[in-house]
Amino acid sequence: MRFATLGNGRLLVNLDEMGRIVDLYYPYVGMENQTSGNPVRVALWGNERLILDEQWKTNVEYMDDVNIVEVNSKVDPLGLSINSYCFVDPSEPIYFSVIKVLSSGNNKAKFKLFYYHDFNIYSNPFGDTAFYDPYTFSLVHYKSKRYIAVKLLTTGTEELDFSTSKDNLIDDMKDGKLSKNPITHGNVQSAIGIEGEVDPGSFTKLYYVIVADRTLEGVRNAISKITPAQIESKFVSTYMFWKSWLNKGSKGEEDLLKLYNVSLIVIKNHMDINGSFIASSDYSFVNLYGDSYQYCWPRDCAYAAYALDISGYGELAVRHFNFIKDLANDEGFLYHKYNPNKTLASSWHPWLYNGKRIYPIQEDETALEVWAIGNHYERYKDLDELVEIYKKFVKPALHFMIRFTEDGLPKPSFDLWEERFGIHIYTVATVYGGLIKGSILARDMGDESLSDDAKDVARVMAEQTKKRMVKNNVFVRRIDEYGNLDTTIDASMYAPYFFGMYGQRDPVVVNTMKAIQQALSVNGGIIRYENDYYQRRDAQPNPWIITTLWLSEYYSDIGDLDNAKKLIDWAKGRATPSGLLPEQVHPVTLESTSVIPLVWSHAEYIISLNKYLSNKR
Repeated sequence: MRFATLGNGRLLVNLDEMGRIVDLYYPYVGMENQTSGNPVRVALWGNERLILDEQWKTNVEYMDDVNIVEVNSKVDPLGLSINSYCFVDPSEPIYFSVIKVLSSGNNKAKFKLFYYHDFNIYSNPFGDTAFYDPYTFSLVHYKSKRYIAVKLLTTGTEELDFSTSKDNLIDDMKDGKLSKNPITHGNVQSAIGIEGEVDPGSFTKLYYVIVADRTLEGVRNAISKITPAQIESKFVSTYMFWKSWLNKGSKGEEDLLKLYNVSLIVIKNHMDINGSFIASSDYSFVNLYGDSYQYCWPRDCAYAAYALDISGYGELAVRHFNFIKDLANDEGFLYHKYNPNKTLASSWHPWLYNGKRIYPIQEDETALEVWAIGNHYERYKDLDELVEIYKKFVKPALHFMIRFTEDGLPKPSFDLWEERFGIHIYTVATVYGGLIKGSILARDMGDESLSDDAKDVARVMAEQTKKRMVKNNVFVRRIDEYGNLDTTIDASMYAPYFFGMYGQRDPVVVNTMKAIQQALSVNGGIIRYENDYYQRRDAQPNPWIITTLWLSEYYSDIGDLDNAKKLIDWAKGRATPSGLLPEQVHPVTLESTSVIPLVWSHAEYIISLNKYLSNKR
């Protein structure tokens, strides 16, 4: 399980519950996992025996809620403890670990610390090379334009031990020595080790470093300059940087603040330097399904940008909007999802449906990005920053949403759950929100005619929704491809309230939210919709973090703060001890059943907590 995430927009590193590196993304956040999910194993040798990481007792958490992970391990058979402080350089693709080895014994302890790597450069194991570089005293893995260098350092003169091989090098460690094979190619592994000793009741320090670069010269130059003193200085400056960064957005009651800060960190770490957000960096599902969540879904991104905006990080939201402005097609809409390098990602939406040509899209994704940009503008009034974003994306998207209508409602597309085709209440509400928020920006950009058209279409949409998408005084989930009303209770039916289509006291909104609470509550959380089978593990569907927080947001806005807080607490309780939120949980055990962390879950936590606190005040 992923337990912590570290990153800087150029490098993203995930640690598992044992504090081991399990994912390492470079050069894009979300593309090219250079480990393919293979953990970097750690072992300690002493008293003529090798103790592997799985035998350690380990705790992983964020240090003082900043973007530094503290890994505390006890290696009882050797009477040693290892406290590691892991972080990524705020600007360079370098990972550091400051390692304190402490002794609780009565005698001086001699040990050897090993790291074992099974990197898969470009996310595949074929054609890699690993070699020992005697000029920089490091191990280098490479293929084509990707170079990963690793190094162990101490403040003393201890000699570095190493080896490369196509075989499992753990067996090579068992005698406390490595075979020093200097180079191997193919599906390669490497190991690195260094000796140390610690006095009774004292500690000694070691340092582990990973550097990524696109050239051999670059990676060797960078790692050759790294010293223990520099790492110590970098640790202090990184700590101060993140303390200052979080002070800008931190808010909330003490029991809620930690997860708020971790949520900001998770969103920031999943943001590429070019402005892309990936949905999740959890690589574990790739081996199960042949694909996973390392993509930019415009919907998830819009929520993440909005969460940053309301937390005070408007400049990061603008960075994302500049990414999005280059993605829209010639007709003004966004496709299903994208890679962080701005290319089209994998998709399961067809271009031909029931014998008819269709757009393979979820229109809510286009609408939500316009909505997020409009919200940003209302908050920051930074017209100059949005000129190109408006010209290249918002204006074409408004034209598309106005044009892509029929009888007053959006034309059919796929739903937010990516399962059904039709006219969905969630899509209608997001298009309404996009048209209204986009019209304000259009007006201030001088496009008054477009602004008026957007508002007129939105007004008709609200009228038609009440006429055609309500049954028994409750919103219907969708009008299907045959014109039938789908009355399944779905948590996404919260959208007409959230996106401002109707007020929270509107009778249909009130009845709909009551229906969601009554029909979809499972073990304290809210499931997506009735009889949901996705990732189902038991008789009942899985509760989701985002759907639970949607209901919390509604309760906050109607002043029912007790129920709002109860749902926020439920979501908070589903986080790992380190603070990562999953997508969904088992309906009985409440353990994660899908990827972790999910950026959207963390974004909704920020959104719901802001609503709760603002209404409480």
